[in-house]
Amino acid sequence: MDNQVNADEFVERFMTGDLGHLQYQQLPVKIFKISEIAPFIKVPTPPILLGYNLIVHLTEGFFNHQIGPSEFIVNAPAVLISNYGNVSTIKSVSKSAEGYCVLIKEEAMTSIFREQEILNIFTIAPLLNLSDEDNEDLANLLSQLFKELRNEDPYLQLSESLLKSLLLKIIKLSASHKVLNRKQEIAMTFKKLVHQHFKEQKSLSFYADKLAVSTNYLNRCVYDVFKKSSKDLILEVLIMHSQLLLHESTKTVTDICYELNFSEPSYFSRIFKKKVGMSPAAYRESIK
Repeated sequence: MDNQVNADEFVERFMTGDLGHLQYQQLPVKIFKISEIAPFIKVPTPPILLGYNLIVHLTEGFFNHQIGPSEFIVNAPAVLISNYGNVSTIKSVSKSAEGYCVLIKEEAMTSIFREQEILNIFTIAPLLNLSDEDNEDLANLLSQLFKELRNEDPYLQLSESLLKSLLLKIIKLSASHKVLNRKQEIAMTFKKLVHQHFKEQKSLSFYADKLAVSTNYLNRCVYDVFKKSSKDLILEVLIMHSQLLLHESTKTVTDICYELNFSEPSYFSRIFKKKVGMSPAAYRESIK
């Protein structure tokens, strides 16, 4: 997918100051102490298309994070999760924030977890507030994962087991540990497919064929899980990516409209204003 930001690009583009303490990690799973990151982030960041799955465990302080159209005020102790392909913005972060930040490449997710487990992870609410006991349990797991991944010769099987334990613990705490029913599985797989094919495929029949269901049944599944229509979810993903293009490119609104395969600029502008609250041109001006 175009314009994805990986961990090293984030450091280069959105952090400032002496960053020699950020140890380079040539691994599919990276972990940092939030205290190593928070004081150096240039906030607010522009919209960022995540090229990884993100887990933030906050033990002290706060931060303000936008995922797609939703904004989250995160106060410790808490966990925030943002999945691969999301468009995210860090609005603010306290300089004294503490905890851990884990970045997981998509290929690591598919090699460690079964498909059912991955779908369960996608059902987790982005923000999970923690009790003191659960906060301590997660901190212990992350401390062990940090120690192992920062080892000169990390034992990858151990780090994978620790990561899996961490995510399964979060699933349990979020009450998403129940096996997904058929409707939930279809809705979550549909959402994942939309992130993969949104540019070239807007037809519900394409996704229904992929899932071997009727378009009516797909619509019912998506509405029951997300409380929005399948078409609205596709448009939401498209608008998130148009925001990214408005910020990161000098392309005209018309060019962006056609790049995302909207039928005409007036329709694109009307949908954008409905979802964002302002026109594409006004949005671009507001983020300069």
